[in-house]
Amino acid sequence: MVVIDPRKARCQRLRRTVTEAAKLHEREARWASERLGRSAYRKTFITLTYRPGQTWEPCHVSRFVRLMRQWFKRRDYPCRFAWVGELQKRGALHYHVLVWVPRRLRLPRPDQCGWWPYGMSNIETARNPVGYMVKYATKTRPEDIKRLPKGVRLHGNGGHDPARRVELRERLWPMWVRQEWDQRQGEAWCTDLEAEEAWKARRIEVRTPQPDGTVRIRYVDPARPPEDSAAWWELRIAEEERRLAEEEQWCAYARRYEQRGFPTLQRVAGGFVHLITGELLPTPWRIDVSHGVVRAYRKETMQ
Repeated sequence: MVVIDPRKARCQRLRRTVTEAAKLHEREARWASERLGRSAYRKTFITLTYRPGQTWEPCHVSRFVRLMRQWFKRRDYPCRFAWVGELQKRGALHYHVLVWVPRRLRLPRPDQCGWWPYGMSNIETARNPVGYMVKYATKTRPEDIKRLPKGVRLHGNGGHDPARRVELRERLWPMWVRQEWDQRQGEAWCTDLEAEEAWKARRIEVRTPQPDGTVRIRYVDPARPPEDSAAWWELRIAEEERRLAEEEQWCAYARRYEQRGFPTLQRVAGGFVHLITGELLPTPWRIDVSHGVVRAYRKETMQ
């Protein structure tokens, strides 16, 4: 039995999400720099603060992100960013935003261009962008959560291509999903290896002389029907129809993947489901909420 503290769990999600998102952006920036042979992005660190008397509202940070995205879109560049909220000692909320800006662009000051009309902003270059985000993500403590305004968001990120969005989602899987998925992948690999070894053990080598004097070597499975027989043609037709159906299905997956990514697993009630095979990974935990306390029980211990 595990007692779950919602505030502590929220802080842990904040740190994991911000850290993994910043790592993915930094990896993409490093790859782009290696292709160009020079630094491709300027890591810009922005601090957004409220002026005295200005209160927080839910639309403030979302409006800033929307205007910044539009600015990048007009210049035909992706807007790669990650942000985290922090509560000051005096109780005021402020935001730290990390933006990967292409070298040929110069990001304007948010308080001067109208992106952040609620206070002041500060811009500086981040030498260690991932370290910056980890530093501010770890500042939020569980006791600070109850002092936050109701409905406030503490982190966000964007600018990932579909493949990176899927990778970020997979990096944030619960630990039990990673363990179960790795175990099933290993079992599937062992099954395929055993099937291949069994086929190699029963196959028959057939040598056919060729007109040019060479010998054609092929392997025949004795379990298959003889060639050119009615059963052999029916099997070939069934295999071709199955291959065409699989190709059509994979083409549909590829089109969807190009549009918005296609994760391998999707969270559903009771666990995760494999979106291609339909296989269910049931959760080993049962959640119980009583008297305001959240408890998690292992299912096998309850039987």
